Amino acid sequence: MNQVQCIFPQGQTTPERVLSNPWYDKGFCEPNQYKAAIDRCKGGYESCELFIEIFSERARIEREYISNLEKWSAASIKEISQSKEFGTNKKAWIESIRASKEIGSTHGEIVQRLQENVIDKMVSYKKENYGKSILHVKKIKEFERDFEQAQKSWIKLLDKINKSRRDYQDAQRLLKKAETAEKIIESDRGAEEEQKSQMKLSVSTYKKQSEATRSKYQQNIEDMKNTRPNYENSMKEVLDRTHTFERRRLTQFKTLFAALHQALIIEKDSHLLTMTDLFNKSAAAHDAEKDIQWWNSHFGSDTNTAWPSFEELKD
Repeated sequence: MNQVQCIFPQGQTTPERVLSNPWYDKGFCEPNQYKAAIDRCKGGYESCELFIEIFSERARIEREYISNLEKWSAASIKEISQSKEFGTNKKAWIESIRASKEIGSTHGEIVQRLQENVIDKMVSYKKENYGKSILHVKKIKEFERDFEQAQKSWIKLLDKINKSRRDYQDAQRLLKKAETAEKIIESDRGAEEEQKSQMKLSVSTYKKQSEATRSKYQQNIEDMKNTRPNYENSMKEVLDRTHTFERRRLTQFKTLFAALHQALIIEKDSHLLTMTDLFNKSAAAHDAEKDIQWWNSHFGSDTNTAWPSFEELKD
């Protein structure tokens, strides 16, 4: 096992330098540093929710576009029908509106693919991997409990080390003060022998206390060294499970990004071919000269003009 990996500082492949993160740049096996892994799992859950929210909004925009296109088409055809336009131009105009509405079917299928192949897939993934109780996500809580259990005895040992360190350093301070006081008394010609004896006894007592606390401190450090491999193994085992959990989520995102791309591809869409065909037919039926001739025959020079002629008064 690579023990060094377990105590690498966090954030070497993540943007914690930019984000506010209290766990950044600290050893993973330090007390409560596992919360960085828990926070990552929680962030994964939130990202799944955000994914669903964002692409549901995209689907809503598509549906709204389709609805607006229908309304626009109906209103436009009505206005053209009621306008002064006539002939093949009027017919081609109306058919062009109907043809352009065909794109709505394309967007309808985009919505369907978005919903079925992207949004629903993420909803299912989230439900399967982030099952919730009333208060928390079950899997994340499981990781948290396992980290706490792995660290429980280690924290107790660290508390013992910290206490023995303080005891030893306090004893050292008292010893140094006593040794300084002894030197002062020894150099004082007026000091009584009893004072000197008492000070020597005091120094001797502090030395014994210092040695005892030093021994205990060193023993706790040794206990830590002996315990460390198992502790690191336990922490790394849980961490690796969170890696697997997170790797699965990232792979799901990658898969759905590809599905999103496929959902939006329209180059081979049959509705676009239909729309093109309708446009071509309406354009082919358009005949400017025919419209000019029709108008001319009804309103122009081909009409029968009522020329004035001499008229007698009729009784």
